[in-house]
Amino acid sequence: MRSKVLLHFVVLMDVVAAIKISAGRAALEGLQSGVVSLQNIPLLVVTSAVVLVIEMSPRKRFTGLHVFLLLLSAAVLLLSSFFLPPVGESIVEVSLFAYGALVVQFSSAMVIAFSRRPNIGRILIATVLVVGISTIACFAYTFSNGDALPGAFHSDAAVVLGASVWGRYEPSPTLKARLDTAICIFKSGGAKKIVVTGGTRRFGTFESHVQASYLKGKGVPDSDVIVERGTFSTSEQAEYIKRIVVDSLGMRNVIVVTDNWHLPRAIMMCRWEGLTVHGKASRHRSPLSDEVFSRFRESAGIQVFVLFGA
Repeated sequence: MRSKVLLHFVVLMDVVAAIKISAGRAALEGLQSGVVSLQNIPLLVVTSAVVLVIEMSPRKRFTGLHVFLLLLSAAVLLLSSFFLPPVGESIVEVSLFAYGALVVQFSSAMVIAFSRRPNIGRILIATVLVVGISTIACFAYTFSNGDALPGAFHSDAAVVLGASVWGRYEPSPTLKARLDTAICIFKSGGAKKIVVTGGTRRFGTFESHVQASYLKGKGVPDSDVIVERGTFSTSEQAEYIKRIVVDSLGMRNVIVVTDNWHLPRAIMMCRWEGLTVHGKASRHRSPLSDEVFSRFRESAGIQVFVLFGA
């Protein structure tokens, strides 16, 4: 009876999480619209497989297939919920529900594995402990190097790391704060150029083009703005700084401008490329729940980068 209740609960959480994530991702500008679209196919396929296998099991007995599908579902839930847009409802609400479902999937897989193969169950429990400790350590790391820019530092360029935009000519509050920080550095003589990055295409234009338009409206000459539109992640932007800004353009002194919670990982990636950069955090402050979520997502990003270089 307990196994039957557990599996039905897992199915319910999986279905609701898949619906919420799919609806949220379908609203993301620049991706294919609609819940049933290519961006959501992996999530929908895995969810359907989990539901079918569990509900069609004649005696609701635990099998190795259950373990595999639940672990796969947990991984797909995690990856699908990484970039949920704040459209219609709070990004934190959707993401917390998604991660709650992920915990249920993974915990159920551990219960099943432990009941069938105690040694495998112990391995999974040890894995959870290692990942948990690593996540806490990386979360603490996001508070380091919050603003590493010396007061009188002068640079060749201030590089603004991309973030979401809310319209064809409207950067999000997060991105606007980064741009305002770069403008202050530029107008005070702290940077000769401003480099805007971001290749994601939304509202019919690139993130970096929205940034360039905003800078122009604030009085920054076009000749002092370098627009990059080929990067889609922080690691790619770090590579761009190394390959183009430093090596090709010869700009040796670079300031990286982003949020305080994002700056430690950005600097880590730049140093991984062999760069010595300085960082400047914007003054944008999110609600506490949003900031906690952002820092936990950064901690996951740090672990992925250290392990896989992505």
